[in-house]
Amino acid sequence: MNPNFAVRDREHEEKGGNDLESNLKSGKSGALRAADLVSKIVTPQLVGVVVVWVFSFLSPIGTGPRLNSLECFLIGIVFIVVLPISPVLVAYALGKVDIWVSSREARTPYFVWAILMYAVGALIFFYAESIAMYAISLTYVFVTLSVTLINLKWKISIHAAGISGPSTALAYVFGILAFPSVFFILLVVWARTKLKAHTLGQSVAGAIVAVPIALGSYALVYPTWNPVFWFTVLLHNFLALF
Repeated sequence: MNPNFAVRDREHEEKGGNDLESNLKSGKSGALRAADLVSKIVTPQLVGVVVVWVFSFLSPIGTGPRLNSLECFLIGIVFIVVLPISPVLVAYALGKVDIWVSSREARTPYFVWAILMYAVGALIFFYAESIAMYAISLTYVFVTLSVTLINLKWKISIHAAGISGPSTALAYVFGILAFPSVFFILLVVWARTKLKAHTLGQSVAGAIVAVPIALGSYALVYPTWNPVFWFTVLLHNFLALF
């Protein structure tokens, strides 16, 4: 990584945080407030809840022979949503970090913890033969691992990657039905850039890097794509909710 880029990114990070705080307090920019709202609503954690629910209750291949949908959902929430972010919430409550962990250097231990939690979840689903949940857990492992390695030198957007990776998983399984998720990826890229939490390059890179990793994870462990079968099972599962 070019040292000049590293210095520029650090200056961007520090300046962006100060500008955001002052502008939000003064009400200077409606666009900034909108971007802040997007960042707080369209989070990797919220997307995590959505994909865990979808793959637990609407998976075209079911949840395997050992776990039912509710059990998969609860385990997924614990190991994909709650435990990975818990150390950040504790550190934030103690005043050690901001909620986004804006400092690139401070992010690594939190990323490593998240990878471990995703991996534990993946192992549970692997031994339970729940392929749908194993695949999404494995995707979280590899996407977060790649972001962690890049973050050692460059502050890539974990926020964008955390939306793009699960969205790619949904697209792999459900095809065009998952297309609306592209809108949220673009929205998050805009929001994180507008807030100066990341440069445009860092935000776009986060969104792009997650795509081939998610596709590779699913190609590795998920059954061959069969749109007719999947659509039939999806429709059956959807109607069963009513």
